[in-house]
Amino acid sequence: MKKSLLVLGFLLFSITHNAQEIYIVNSFNEIKIVNVNDLSVTDLFGIPTSEAGFITDLAFSPDGRLFGVTNVWTLIEIDLTNETFIPVANLPEGDSYTSLVCNANNELLTSRWLAQELYSYSLDTGTTTFVDSQISSPGDYTFYKGNLVFPGFLNDFIKAYNGTETYNVGCSVPLLWTFVNDFVDCDTNTIYAMDQFAKLYRYDLETENYELLADLVSQTGQVYGGATMTEYLASDCPLESLTTVNCSLNTEAFNPYGIEIVSNPVTHKILFTIQNPVSLEYSLFNLEGKKVLQGKLVHLEIPVTEISSGIYFLQIRDHNALTVFTKKIIKK
Repeated sequence: MKKSLLVLGFLLFSITHNAQEIYIVNSFNEIKIVNVNDLSVTDLFGIPTSEAGFITDLAFSPDGRLFGVTNVWTLIEIDLTNETFIPVANLPEGDSYTSLVCNANNELLTSRWLAQELYSYSLDTGTTTFVDSQISSPGDYTFYKGNLVFPGFLNDFIKAYNGTETYNVGCSVPLLWTFVNDFVDCDTNTIYAMDQFAKLYRYDLETENYELLADLVSQTGQVYGGATMTEYLASDCPLESLTTVNCSLNTEAFNPYGIEIVSNPVTHKILFTIQNPVSLEYSLFNLEGKKVLQGKLVHLEIPVTEISSGIYFLQIRDHNALTVFTKKIIKK
C-alpha cells in the first residue's frame, strides 16, 4: 500500500505541485524526502554501498525515474517502488563525479570534478558525450531560465553556464552539496540548497541574497546530493541572459579552524598557519583526479618535493571526515 501511494504521489506532486519535495541521499546511501513547506523529513530506504558504491547525487528524468551517480564512476537507476537499483552506464574513470541533473531532452548531465569536464548521457540512446571543459561543481547542478546553474568549483560563487560561457549569478554558502529548482513556470523558480551539514537555504539568484531556512542534520545526516521532480523543466525555458553578481556582501569562505597557506606557489613544502589546532588529515589531487599525497597534517607542513611541478587540489578534513579547507596549489 505504501509503495502504491508513493507512485500515486509522484503524479499528484508533478501535476498539482502543492507540496514541493526534495529527494536527498546522505552519506549512508539513505534516500530521504525533505518537504520544503513544513520542513519535515521522510525516510525511504537505503542502498548498500557494497553493491552500488556511494551515491553522490540524484536526478529525476522527465518521466519520473530517479537516477544517481556514484563514486565508482557509474550511473544507476533507483527504483523507488521496489527499493532497488540497476546500473545504467559506466563513466570515464579517474576522478570524482559529484553532480547530476536531467534536462528536458532526457539527458543526464554530470562532470568530473577535479578535471572540470562536463558530460551528458542520453537515456534514449545510451551514449555518453563530452560537453565542455572548465565546468564542474563540488555540489549539484540544476537549471534556471534555460541555464545550467551550480555552486562553483571552489564553492565561492553560484555559476551559470549558457552553453557557451560561465559567469557568476549568486553568492555561494561554502560546501553546498545540493542545489535544486522548485520549478513552477519559466518566470517562477525557487532555488533551494543544502550544505554538507544539512542546512537548508533558499536562494534568490541574480542577487546576493539567500536565506537560511532550517538545520536538518539530526534528521538527514550528512547530505551528499538531491533532486526535485520538476527541475528538468527549467532547461526547456527560453535561454535568458542572467544578471552578473559580484558577491561583495558574500560571507567569508568556510574555514572553521582558521587554516591559511603561508605562500603559494610552493617549492618544497606547503606551510600552514592554523588558528584552532585540531587533528586534521589531508589529500592532494592532480588535475586528473588522482590522489598523489595523503596523510595527517603534522608540524603545519606537507612535504611536496617528490611530486612534479603543476597544479594540484588540496583537501583538508577534520576528525569527522568533513571537508574544512580546500585550495588550489601550484607546485614550482
